[in-house]
Amino acid sequence: MELKESMKVKDILDGALIELGREDERICVVEADLQRATGSDGFEKEFPNRHMQVGIAEQDLIGTAAGLAAMGKIPFAATFSGFASQRCCDQAVNAVAYNNFNVKIIGTYAGLTSEKNGGTHIGVEDISIYRGIPRMTVLVPGDGVEMRQAVLAAAKHTGPVYMRIPRGPMAVYNEKSYKFEIGKAQKLQDGKDVALITTGITTPEGIKAIKELEKDGISVYHLHVPTIKPIDKDAIVEAAKKTGNIVTVENHSVLGGLGSAVTEVVCEHAPAKVVPLGMQDTFGETATLPYLMAKYGIDADAIVKGVKEAVK
Repeated sequence: MELKESMKVKDILDGALIELGREDERICVVEADLQRATGSDGFEKEFPNRHMQVGIAEQDLIGTAAGLAAMGKIPFAATFSGFASQRCCDQAVNAVAYNNFNVKIIGTYAGLTSEKNGGTHIGVEDISIYRGIPRMTVLVPGDGVEMRQAVLAAAKHTGPVYMRIPRGPMAVYNEKSYKFEIGKAQKLQDGKDVALITTGITTPEGIKAIKELEKDGISVYHLHVPTIKPIDKDAIVEAAKKTGNIVTVENHSVLGGLGSAVTEVVCEHAPAKVVPLGMQDTFGETATLPYLMAKYGIDADAIVKGVKEAVK
């Protein structure tokens, strides 16, 4: 697996939304004064009557989206991932999920990618919150090709969806022929010594790390998990049985996220050692993304170290 030229997250989201808007008049976008950050400007220009601005009022963002869904629309509601999970939890539960409304919540600037916005804006608990909400599907795409397809798949899926996406450029490792499917993991590489299970921005880091690990003769089974809920149990069980040794990596707290979801699967179906890399019950801080990823142990160098320790 090779990394290619990156894509701009805002361009991917806006392009996918415009594509959906042209195909289906039910598609609409609700923003909380962040369209310059999320990137729905193009959709607003083309479909001004289907782009709603509620101001800095995230609870209203989700409540308005729920109302639109109740009237048969397919709303995409976008805001920072920390706000979408912390401030909007009640509305996501009672207005959206309880009614099984067809709302698509986009959590942008996910995890450490919010970087210089500071600890209050770095949401590291959104996956754990949303995967605990009944009827909610949780998506965390790993590259630009997959992100576009995930937005399109979310629109076609009937029911509430939460998708977390990063800030800034998004790596690309998939070919254009790649087909994303909700609920399916992607096996990037076979191996026998250890299974590396990644999601979101940690998947490109995993690809880099594997090249270094192979120099030391370590055979890595690499599984990318773009759907945290419903999680691909069969793929995880296969990885566990093949290696008996798993390292998970996520741009999120190790409590309730990918690592927890993987552990739940292997405990029930295929017992194996699981080493979770991610935010270790702590908040983020104001700094650049490379610094934060290194400090909190989710960049390529940290993955190499974590895998070597697990193999020992």
